[in-house]
Amino acid sequence: MISRVAEDPQTKNLLISYVNEAGEIQEEEFDLVVLSVGMTPSASTKELGKKLGIDLDAYGFAKTDVFAPLATSQPGVFVCGVFQSPKDIPETVAQASGAAAAASEILSEVRGTMVIRKEYPEQKDVKEEPPRIGVFVCRCGNNIAGVVDVPSIKEYAATLGNVVFAEENLYTCSQDTQEKIKKAIEEHNLNRVVVASCSPRTHEPLFRETIREASLNQYLFEMANIRDQCSWVHMNQKEEATSKARDLVRMAVANARLIRPLEELTKGVIKKGLVIGGGLSGMTAALGLAEQGFETFLVEKEGELGGNLRHLYRTLDGKDVPQYLKEMITRVTQHPQIQVFTNAAVTDFSGYVGNFKTSLMVGAKMLPRELEHGVTIVATGGEELKPKEYLYGEDSRILTQLELEKLMATDGKKADELKE
Repeated sequence: MISRVAEDPQTKNLLISYVNEAGEIQEEEFDLVVLSVGMTPSASTKELGKKLGIDLDAYGFAKTDVFAPLATSQPGVFVCGVFQSPKDIPETVAQASGAAAAASEILSEVRGTMVIRKEYPEQKDVKEEPPRIGVFVCRCGNNIAGVVDVPSIKEYAATLGNVVFAEENLYTCSQDTQEKIKKAIEEHNLNRVVVASCSPRTHEPLFRETIREASLNQYLFEMANIRDQCSWVHMNQKEEATSKARDLVRMAVANARLIRPLEELTKGVIKKGLVIGGGLSGMTAALGLAEQGFETFLVEKEGELGGNLRHLYRTLDGKDVPQYLKEMITRVTQHPQIQVFTNAAVTDFSGYVGNFKTSLMVGAKMLPRELEHGVTIVATGGEELKPKEYLYGEDSRILTQLELEKLMATDGKKADELKE
């Protein structure tokens, strides 16, 4: 059981501390350490899968198809996150959005027939009050606290102007801490809240919702990213990371002093979508919108749909990729809610959330076309790196993975020669 990895100050090698089978603490020195910790679904998760009638794979994760990673064996039941397979937080968030979209497709016909609005307490009017700022510093398990001196950050925050309350929490995004924030707002009469933790992209909506439930305007919130922008990128510079975290918190508090309540305006939305990019991601996004009943424009700069999928031939489990691509293109081009523009280039883009205008030049004659839409999904693809090193381009045996796959699929003789 490995409990510690440290650097030897003399040799600069890595020292591993662990408990052996006899229960004795041992220490060994290594040149290289590879962290490859496995993940296993819990017994309760497996039991839930059985109760719902969901097929599990050999490892206990939900069994899904490579071409439909969100769909379980039970129609209408979707999966995301680590119950589908081991993955990190951003990938989990993306999958959750996809699962929500898949569920929305099924419910599209009854959209609007039942509207349930959450009831919030009356919002406090704090416009004329001096700022009373509460700062909540997250340890984020070892993600932040393993690098940044969190207690000192909390103490520093308490010394900043207009900060009347500061505390540290193990996981600020947890339900327990959300309740603590609400309680602190009430007990200390807070009218601004600063959270020093991770990415606003994934967690800011949660914290805004929390302070709104505590009768504050949701925009009286500020966030300092001391994980992604600090502890993660400066993991070997603990003192400097702690100093930077102080700066980030000080800036967040300074901004919190100036923020004012904002009111959201209601504006009509153009119920059409634009997807830029006709590869697998773009086609999937277009179908997701269209299946929910929204008219969708799919724009592809090349003369045909498919993107990088055109350069793949087999999945690891032997699935026929060209056949799947053919089926996807048929579904997209024949869908009554999807208009496809190939050989198209975006020339101008304007507007705001819910109301956009995009100008295109389409076809060989580059005919102008203007589209009005309420949402834009950018699904442009990439290409594999073709290095200048490693004799690539000089020796026929040096190939990229995509080139090798094409060769194996189209020229078996040449592939055998390379193998030999």
